[in-house]
Amino acid sequence: MKKILLTVLAAVTMLIFVPLANADMFVLYNDNKTGDGLPVNLYQLKPGEFRTWSCDIEVSDNSTTAVTVAINGNQCTQAQCRPSSLNKFSPIAIALYNMNSTELAAGFASFRIVDTPVQRIRASLVTLMGGTNPNITVRCTGVR
Repeated sequence: MKKILLTVLAAVTMLIFVPLANADMFVLYNDNKTGDGLPVNLYQLKPGEFRTWSCDIEVSDNSTTAVTVAINGNQCTQAQCRPSSLNKFSPIAIALYNMNSTELAAGFASFRIVDTPVQRIRASLVTLMGGTNPNITVRCTGVR
């Protein structure tokens, strides 16, 4: 009976902690003006495909009235694309998120992107209005 209980406990532990081992968090934007964050080369850092993303937007000033964030990605690695293509991103984002009034008041929002594998990723601050020089941070966790 003890052996069965230990086996079940080990299986439950694996179900809980193994998916966490396949996730990595990246800060994609940290600034106080509209524009593009620096791209993160995921393939070079962590070989393997990140397919699903959970992203947070943090706003340092809860009197900010509008924040829109775009997430862009591409499939380029140095082995697969010309050097001039590594930092090219479509003008149409793979995700565009507008914070609502409740999120702006809280200074925090979360969203997710499902089944969208990329090799390079970046965040762009599209809209920033109101507040007193608010800083915006975008963090995304990619899951394989």
